[in-house]
Amino acid sequence: MMRPIIFSDLDDTIFQTARKMPDGELEHATLASEALNGSHSYMSPPQSLMMDWLLGSTRFIPVTARSTEALERCKLPFDDYQVCSNGAVILMPDGTRDLEWFETTKGHADAAAESLNALLSFVQNQTVPDRFRCWIVEEFGTGFYFCVKSNEGADRLDEVEEGLGDIAGIQFVRHRNDNNLSFTPAAISKRHAVEYLAAKLLDEARVPVFGMGDSLTDLPFMATCDMLVIPRNSQIDRKILHSERF
Repeated sequence: MMRPIIFSDLDDTIFQTARKMPDGELEHATLASEALNGSHSYMSPPQSLMMDWLLGSTRFIPVTARSTEALERCKLPFDDYQVCSNGAVILMPDGTRDLEWFETTKGHADAAAESLNALLSFVQNQTVPDRFRCWIVEEFGTGFYFCVKSNEGADRLDEVEEGLGDIAGIQFVRHRNDNNLSFTPAAISKRHAVEYLAAKLLDEARVPVFGMGDSLTDLPFMATCDMLVIPRNSQIDRKILHSERF
């Protein structure tokens, strides 16, 4: 019997950093991913039990903004396809790149390279020194999307968001959640990657497909699935469901 497929975001969906853990749960949490800056991620007891269930009974496919390098620092035993870098890279079950997909997204990234560098230059050269940290997420020598975070609190991102938006224009998709602001070429997305993978994995014997995520930018890929799973108190929950509390 074919297993259901779960396309799932990772950060703030199945684990989160210590500061986002519910009160009193960190001491019972499970380390889920190590961070180079020491801001590790953890699963609460319910999340840990959920993942034991999902990894044992479904085809669990991560769909994440994490680079392949950052995904390697996850402690969970992912053994199926993996979607990385906002859809720029798809890893096969054996850990190698899907070369057909990579060549497609690399073409889009190369076309956006000048604008990506302009976004980076804006923050590096036109803002208060050390107020922000920014970088272009690269995979196998190609830059795919731009990220910026504040060193002085998430509200500081207000100072750069408009200027970066002017540079990005309509050719990029903007995403802001907490202290993360990113710009990804519109032709590269989690949704495109999930649609590509679903076409490969689903045949006439359709299985249920679930999409799970916390962020508004997860909704496009989740909308291609049969069922949507949304964590409580996530960005989606706060934006869409908060006013509908019973």
